[in-house]
Amino acid sequence: MNRTYFKATMREISQSMGKFVSIVLIILLGSLLYVGIRSVGPDLNQTANHYFKQQKLSDVKVSSTMGLTNRDLTSIKQNKQVKTALPIHMVTLQKSRSQIVSVYGYQKQAKLDQLKLVSGKLPTQANQLVLDNKAKENGYHIGDTYRLPKNSNLNRRKFKIVGFVNSPQYVSSTDRGTTNLGNGTVNYFAYVPNSTFKQKVYPTIAVQFKKSSQYAAGTDSYNNYIDKQKTSLKKSLSKRPEQRQTQLQNSAQAKLNKQKAEINQQEKQLVKIPSGYQTTKTKAAKRKLTTAKAEIKRTEAQIKKIARPTYLYNDRSANPGYQDYFDESHSIAAIAIIFPGFFLFIAILITFTTVSRMVEKNRREIGLMRALGYTKHEIAMKYIVYTLLAGILGAGLGGILGMLTLPQFVFSLLSNNNLTAFVGVIPWPYLAQTMIAGLVATLGSALIVLTINLREVPTNLMRERAPKAGKRILMERITPLWRRLSFNQKVSYRNLFRYKGRMLMTIVGIAGCTGLILTGFGIQNSVDDLVPTQYEDVQHFQALVTVKKATQRIHVANISGQKSVMAKSITARSTHGTANDTVTLIVPKATTNFSQYVTLKSVTTGKKIKLSDQGVVLSEKLATDMNAKRGSLVTLQISGKKVKAKVTGVTKNYAGHWIYTTKSYYRHLTGNSAKATTRLVKTNQTKKAQREKLSRQLLKENGVLNVSFPRYAASALSTGGLGSVVLIMIVMSGALALVVLYNLTNINISERMRELATIKVLGFYDREVTAYVARENVVFTVAGIILGWGIGLFLHQFIMVKAQTGSILFPMTIHYPGYIWSAVITGCFSLFIGVLTHYKLKRIDMLDALAASE
Repeated sequence: MNRTYFKATMREISQSMGKFVSIVLIILLGSLLYVGIRSVGPDLNQTANHYFKQQKLSDVKVSSTMGLTNRDLTSIKQNKQVKTALPIHMVTLQKSRSQIVSVYGYQKQAKLDQLKLVSGKLPTQANQLVLDNKAKENGYHIGDTYRLPKNSNLNRRKFKIVGFVNSPQYVSSTDRGTTNLGNGTVNYFAYVPNSTFKQKVYPTIAVQFKKSSQYAAGTDSYNNYIDKQKTSLKKSLSKRPEQRQTQLQNSAQAKLNKQKAEINQQEKQLVKIPSGYQTTKTKAAKRKLTTAKAEIKRTEAQIKKIARPTYLYNDRSANPGYQDYFDESHSIAAIAIIFPGFFLFIAILITFTTVSRMVEKNRREIGLMRALGYTKHEIAMKYIVYTLLAGILGAGLGGILGMLTLPQFVFSLLSNNNLTAFVGVIPWPYLAQTMIAGLVATLGSALIVLTINLREVPTNLMRERAPKAGKRILMERITPLWRRLSFNQKVSYRNLFRYKGRMLMTIVGIAGCTGLILTGFGIQNSVDDLVPTQYEDVQHFQALVTVKKATQRIHVANISGQKSVMAKSITARSTHGTANDTVTLIVPKATTNFSQYVTLKSVTTGKKIKLSDQGVVLSEKLATDMNAKRGSLVTLQISGKKVKAKVTGVTKNYAGHWIYTTKSYYRHLTGNSAKATTRLVKTNQTKKAQREKLSRQLLKENGVLNVSFPRYAASALSTGGLGSVVLIMIVMSGALALVVLYNLTNINISERMRELATIKVLGFYDREVTAYVARENVVFTVAGIILGWGIGLFLHQFIMVKAQTGSILFPMTIHYPGYIWSAVITGCFSLFIGVLTHYKLKRIDMLDALAASE
């Protein structure tokens, strides 16, 4: 390209700066959202992975119902795949009615689960401790004296607070797990010097495997690797439950043998005393010996009944907030596959149309250049440079801005976790995809139109194409309607169908943007409705109360109803599948009025399901994960025993995995009676202060062990990140709608300049000329909004199915304000563009516009 022609190219850009900027903006918006939103999931995962590696979070925690010993530690360390095994001292205490604290032993040289200091310092003396950063909510400060309740596992109670910390074991900033103490919820944790503990066994041993650092946390590859190593670890410890049982029995028997020896010695001494010399004291001693022997027999029977301990292997998913964080990340990633892709598609489609029409408009100039002897390559270079600049600028700037801004913005809105340092990755694949898409839309469209035009001879190119002939439209055949239309209205409707390509493109552009906005509102509605739908439409109780005896009733004011059930955590696996899920099994003492506490409604028919003695009812997401339906068999593991249960129904459910059955079928499955030690409680005391007061009242009752409010649990279903993504999507969709409307209207005017100048010459006032064009835009906007609602419904359904993770099933709801706002936003932008169009039409130079082309 010579210097003169290059100047002409730059002049083309400067003279049509509005068009050039609009092309760049459309591609920029599409690229920004596509790269930005698609990067959120990987960046959130990378941030967590970096934090866990930095703090050396353990992969698995081994525990036992009878505690762990040094022999367990040795067996774990002997496993060839284990890199580090760290015994942990820990005890959970009730400091006060409103404070339950998990106390851990602090080890300065700990190689796993290292604390992250928030303020202050770590303990260096025996009388120092650090508290969870969350404990600040309870009014604690550095320098305060902290007293622990008396406990046989600790040799010190009084400490000085020297710092506040976060632990990688707690990803959530609010959830600290559950316990059998108090209201069932741990409030915060504390770390005291390891020497404070005088436990003879270890509650937990933290384990890290050799190759786990090679896999990113939260990924399928990491989870599969850990599952494999857990199996290996179980083999290493397979003999330990029996050995531990024998050890406990022998230890107890040894103590008992000492008592037996003492009794036997006393008995021998008493036998030596002649009967004539036996006194009242001697007879009393004989009676005590008889009682002691009976007690020894009972103790021996109890020793024989010492159960074999159960060894538990909890991976990171058991850590509070860990799975919620990655579930949310995966939900965002699922949305990112569809929404930004469709967004980019609309942007590319409009850009393709804009560029192709821009080249088509310059037919006369192309013909003139051909006639002057310029080669096809030289002529094409002007448009190649123009479109390359637009494509590279739009895709490059959009991709970089999206990468640098949106993931960090979403991360900053995630206030429910303890991860503070954002760590992103450069999304090379997404950047490359947007660059290719941007160049296809700009350079590709220009090359296609150029290829078609450059085949024609210069004389044909220098003549403008003849305008399309007007035709009778369907409305003209409806005579009563057509007669009532004014002349201007008739012209407008004829023009709509005269330029079908333009009409279709405008409607598709508006529909796409409206659909995206509606989808955004729909996602927000589904997220917001998740908890209310679960606890209002499905489960109608407000609290779960655990009691000591199945026959016990609760007698507290402000409780409107209670239902006795057995609530048990079990594991479910499809008979023909490999998936495992932790499930809550509910077995009501009596099925009468059970529907007042839980509504069981068929997924397929919508009819109510009654519990049957022939099988179990599964919640919808569990049935999907288990690949189960009515009539299927699922394998359940109840108290270590595997049983096969028949599915008699699948019920609507939105949060958590649940199985419901009768006490008769439970006995059939396990051979045991269901102990209904849980109460489903109804109450109107749902405000925070009211719940705390009710919880205290319940715990004062003799036999009440635990109280929880599922709907208001600290580990409330984590969907905050989705909300921030939705906000971005709505804003970006609105911005795209504005640019698309401006661009298409601009094209419409520039292509019809002679037509519009003609009607101005014929005496049309400025307002009439604007109305002439605006009428078409109103029809396009209304049609686009209606079609957009359909697109939005489809996208919403598709995205929410993809966004389902863990035990969450989002309700497919879009409330009517979403439809109204999507229409209002699009309509307002259309009106704004209409105002801009009015002033542009006023400036049309009739003389120049009607000048002869040849």
